Amino acid sequence: MASRRQRRLSLVTGLVALAVSACGAPPPTQDREPPPAVVERAFSPGGRVNMHLGAGKYTIEPSADGQLRLSWTTRDPGDRHKVRVDVQATATEATVRTEGPSNNFEVVVAVPGQSNLWVRLTAGDLTIRGIEGHKDLSGWAGEFKVAVGDGAAYRHVSTSVLAGEIAAPTLKRTTGGVFRSFEWDGPGKYDLRVRLTAGEIQLRDN
Repeated sequence: MASRRQRRLSLVTGLVALAVSACGAPPPTQDREPPPAVVERAFSPGGRVNMHLGAGKYTIEPSADGQLRLSWTTRDPGDRHKVRVDVQATATEATVRTEGPSNNFEVVVAVPGQSNLWVRLTAGDLTIRGIEGHKDLSGWAGEFKVAVGDGAAYRHVSTSVLAGEIAAPTLKRTTGGVFRSFEWDGPGKYDLRVRLTAGEIQLRDN
């Protein structure tokens, strides 16, 4: 009797496995492969990069080979499955979207040294250095650090913070408090616009 029950059980188990296989469903114990830690796209100098960035710590810097490249780290390797990165690019325009864990999500975005940047960051730290071009930057809360040199590359600089501080020693402007802003005009050809709801804006030499 036991042998007959075992045979029936084996038959039912086999039919279930066959049905699951036919439907294309993965075995229950199969883990989803984590996303790669680097994404690369071909991109041309002088193009525009649009970035929709989830909370984290971001650095935007020149790429050594002129490619568009994202690399990221999480302090806890187990958080890698929480990372979502999407990069769509043509030769002259790219769109980058990121989401990650709430803590210790760090991203480096390398772009051609001559690129126009449009960045929207929910919260966190943003550092931009070595990039020549127009920049339109906005965030809800955090710290923005943008290398502007002596400002000679810029035609117009506009900054504002609802609550916080703006420090631009190379442009000889520093202000803090509530509803702070300043405008600055220079001899260059690029525009820089930086807006924060709460936090600190630093326009630095490098």
